[in-house]
Amino acid sequence: MKGKIKVKGLTGSGMVLQRNKINCVYGTAESGADVVLEFRGENHAACADGNGCWKIEFNPGEAGGPFVMTVRSGESRIEFSDIFVGEVWLSSGQSNAQLPMERMKFSYPEEMGLPRNDKIRVITVPINWSLDGEKDEIVDVGWQSNADEGTKAEGICPGVKWLCASPETLGSISGLSYFFAKRLSSELDVPVGIINASQGGSPIASWMSRESLEEMGDKGEYLKRIDEFVDPANAAAKQKDLAEKQSAWNDELYAASTEPDFDSDEEWEDVRIPGNFPVKKAGFFWFKKTISLTAAQVGHFNAHKTWLWMGTIVDADTAFVNGVQVGSTPYCYPPRRYPVPAGTLREGKNLIALRVQKNSSLGPVRFFTEKPYFLFTENAFVAPCVSRNLEVREDFPCPNDAEKIDLSGDWKMKVDSQIRDCPEGMFFEWLPTALYNSMLAPCFNQAVSGAVWYQGESDAGHPEEYRGMLLKMIELWRKKFVYASKDMPFVIVQLPNWSDGWNEDCVSLDGGWANIRQVESDVADKAVNAGLAVTIDAGEWNDLHPEKKKSAGTRAANEALRLAYGKNISPAPKFKSYEFKEDKFLIRFDCESSSLATFRVNGKSSDLRTESSDKRIYGFSFLCEKDGKKSACETDAVLIDGNCVEVLASDAVGKILEVRYLWADSPAPVNLYSRELLPAVPFRITV
Repeated sequence: MKGKIKVKGLTGSGMVLQRNKINCVYGTAESGADVVLEFRGENHAACADGNGCWKIEFNPGEAGGPFVMTVRSGESRIEFSDIFVGEVWLSSGQSNAQLPMERMKFSYPEEMGLPRNDKIRVITVPINWSLDGEKDEIVDVGWQSNADEGTKAEGICPGVKWLCASPETLGSISGLSYFFAKRLSSELDVPVGIINASQGGSPIASWMSRESLEEMGDKGEYLKRIDEFVDPANAAAKQKDLAEKQSAWNDELYAASTEPDFDSDEEWEDVRIPGNFPVKKAGFFWFKKTISLTAAQVGHFNAHKTWLWMGTIVDADTAFVNGVQVGSTPYCYPPRRYPVPAGTLREGKNLIALRVQKNSSLGPVRFFTEKPYFLFTENAFVAPCVSRNLEVREDFPCPNDAEKIDLSGDWKMKVDSQIRDCPEGMFFEWLPTALYNSMLAPCFNQAVSGAVWYQGESDAGHPEEYRGMLLKMIELWRKKFVYASKDMPFVIVQLPNWSDGWNEDCVSLDGGWANIRQVESDVADKAVNAGLAVTIDAGEWNDLHPEKKKSAGTRAANEALRLAYGKNISPAPKFKSYEFKEDKFLIRFDCESSSLATFRVNGKSSDLRTESSDKRIYGFSFLCEKDGKKSACETDAVLIDGNCVEVLASDAVGKILEVRYLWADSPAPVNLYSRELLPAVPFRITV
């Protein structure tokens, strides 16, 4: 077609354009061709250069919509519909920035059925990687067009799929992005578009450019990793080798496996689930449990959707009910939530069996504690996780036809195939610059108001290096997002509590994740126009992917409202100063226009919606030194007024080197908040 045109970047039907700022639409056309963009009754023109590249800059005006945008050149014309003008934010990071609402549908059932909300739009940048520099368009090999058959166009970039929040689409939208956009849209009363560019497990280096790593001067090892695979032939050869080794291991695993005799208990060991079961080798391990059901129970199960929940398991599993496979999970992190087809259960004895795959001899087969292990009808309440923060889901009375069978307790276990450890894999998208080039760079011409960053889990082992890299990354992004302000607002979601399900720390000598939380707090202070969303109470001590994304997203949005829109919202209470007198530290907090309060904590469960008359504060500790040895010890503390906590020093063992607050992987409980229910920022100070 004469005047063939292509639009690159994130432009697509259903998108949100940044209000009252210069936006950019760009692409390719015939060399020297005129290109015209029409939007809201105005035409904007450009001429393609000698390479066929063009860009049109324009201000879309005040918030509103829906509108139609057309881009034409010669006889070629592309039309984009359902476009809104409002606020646009980038959300990036690793798996917790990526985690979709489908994963959280039991935590937020009320959200899943809400009607379509035209003011919440999200584009999820497809996973892709490259090491040979910045790309200007996104690519998704498996993309299926969201356009009607009659409007599909060769000039629309594959992978550009803006979704409006609705019952049909919400499950595929990032939970962090959704709750962030929901809070922002509600407060500002404008459409909000989120660009979600995130990938599970990604280290910070994968979101940085080669030039930025070179400028840091001490990142030689990172640069070597790029050089090794920048040649596509080397990368392809490595991928082929990894795939062949994995395939050979899988064949060996299944060849050594045998079907156990479920009718006999011989050679089956008595065990209790949840629990940890040491292994000598990688392989398959079978678990079985028999339950008895009455005819009435079977009728109830068949009349309602039925779920088998088996907590979280290391590493992989396949679940069977009466010989029917009801679900399978290929790796350790997702919760095991499997639908049981109607007619599978029967009167009398019913067999539940799990084939668990352990990929190495390192560590035990694990069924995480404080996870739900139930067979139940959907009209019976089962909490998806233990509630220890603001997001307490209330139990409700079960109707007469509801069934809920607790599967924790006695099980039987049998060892199946035993083989060598699974060969080590490799994620090429985690390489330095890999995601920056292919997922972030295509977003640079998009006008945005700011960025939200939820990452750090993969870099928790080197917090001091992370400090410099995070500062450098913020500087880089502010430079590259040319249609954002030079000091683009940047919200850091501080890592929540987590301890890998092994224990719950009240106090820790080295701090673990507390160190990287401190780095995130320090960077938020140093990187001008940056904010910190504190989520120390919004994690799950036994789950790297907590479902409490409403707390994380809403708190991040509050920081955005404060930074970018001048809203009078106080941030989380933060350490301000201390003084020592009469064996006591007086720790003063900066609460801005708010004040401190304690909220009720009852054992391992929390109801923090009720202010407590008990002014004791949990989580304070000291780093001490005596006879050349360092130790960490808990101490008592009490809230004495709206911005001051008194910390007792009389029980310290030796010389006090540091005063610490919530200095552990998963400190519990947390009960010091602002009156706006924001937890005080964890910290340590040198005495």
